[in-house]
Amino acid sequence: MRRGLVLRVGGAGDDTLTLAAITPPSSFAIGAMAQSGPEDTYYQAVYDKLLTQDADGKPVADLATEFSYDETNTTLSLTLREGVTFTDGAAFDADAVKANLDVARAATGEAGTALGSISSVEVVDATHVDLVLSRPDPGLLQSLARSSGYMASPDALDSPDLATNPVGSGPYVYDADASTAGSDYTFTRNEDYWDADSYPFDTVEVQYLDDTTAVLNGLRSGQIDGSTAQTNDLQEGAESADLTVTTYTSGGIEGIYLWDRAGALAPALGDVRVRQAINYAIDRQSIVDVVKNGLGQPTVQVFGPESDGYDASLEGTYDFDLDKAQELMAEAGYADGFSMTLPDFSPVYPDEQAAMTEAFASINIDVTYAPITGDQVVGSIIGGQWPANFFTLTTGSPFEMIGLTLTQQSPFNPFTSSDPAIDALVQQAVTTPADQQADVLQQLSDQLVEQAWFAPWYALEGAYVTTADVEVTAVPGLSVPPLSGFAPAGS
Repeated sequence: MRRGLVLRVGGAGDDTLTLAAITPPSSFAIGAMAQSGPEDTYYQAVYDKLLTQDADGKPVADLATEFSYDETNTTLSLTLREGVTFTDGAAFDADAVKANLDVARAATGEAGTALGSISSVEVVDATHVDLVLSRPDPGLLQSLARSSGYMASPDALDSPDLATNPVGSGPYVYDADASTAGSDYTFTRNEDYWDADSYPFDTVEVQYLDDTTAVLNGLRSGQIDGSTAQTNDLQEGAESADLTVTTYTSGGIEGIYLWDRAGALAPALGDVRVRQAINYAIDRQSIVDVVKNGLGQPTVQVFGPESDGYDASLEGTYDFDLDKAQELMAEAGYADGFSMTLPDFSPVYPDEQAAMTEAFASINIDVTYAPITGDQVVGSIIGGQWPANFFTLTTGSPFEMIGLTLTQQSPFNPFTSSDPAIDALVQQAVTTPADQQADVLQQLSDQLVEQAWFAPWYALEGAYVTTADVEVTAVPGLSVPPLSGFAPAGS
């Protein structure tokens, strides 16, 4: 992973916002992007979405000014904003929406797979489009307010260059000449943007930095205006340097994601007793206290504590119990443990990886860590390269988590795991009326916990560090504050 710091030559003024990100953009191609995560800042600079999220994290109008379902919840009608133009001169209209969504639906990235319920996109007229669904999809609006809703110029959709040279209608334009791909990215103001007041900076620079010391030094010197506080060291260093630390509910569930539940790479993970043993071997409260500086709520569930799918009675299912963990390992025939190769995330998450290593070692699981770069992480997980790994998934609702992890088409179900009870509850949740969904979702959470499909540690509370020159407003359910949430201090 890359280390070091790209300095602002000449010291840019208040018209430039410089942010650090812990990963470079994997791709600007429509449908290929992560659904939510630290890459959001890059994408929000150049792309508008059909919907966006309000201060409470709820889907609201953006490029689509009005949206509504029919009585069967299988047709979503959108009314589109007029007068919007992409930076290459192409018009934003219903044909552009259809072109984008058709490309996204055919893609295999998170953004594309989240649109799996759409069977067709029907153009009504220039400012109206209908999304016809094969089934009700309670998570679709939230997806359209995330990366599934990004719109690129229809004239650029077929270009392979779109992955590295985005063409959108967003507040900024990517300046390739002033950027170094994989390192630092410069975006200059889109002079024709329809909502310029929401983006007060003329230039946005985003630097890929995965070294805590480099980020902290950049913040202290004023070369960086803001960064996610992804480590305990960065939070403590920021506080000691009198930098501003903003905390918020990020929607992230962090911990060990057990992908290989069929035992294809690690046969032991195919035994539910081994997966349960891993859960018992985790001292969640200590990890929150020591590793996360208290910023997190211990949990055994992948549906967040504020969601309808959260069942408080499940907490305590896997209270830290090494004796129980070792007993289960012995029952499964793995008293002497087994070995796995996992991706090395220590440059970004040193304390979290150390905690995971310790938990595995306590039940004789030996881990070898393989080097990996930030731009390879998501692709390698989706491609089934690892049996498990420390990870964060950020979602705004249980249905987003379902779409990401629980179906045969889910990008974060790389070994296409299935379970009859889980599959049935997923189907039931999708077709149940909204006012009755909580009970079904909680039954689903119970089944996931019992089968130990995951080994979550905590519902993450996000922390973002800014200098005295910048103010930031976070939105619950987003792993990083939206680009529109940044403003010069006192403005």
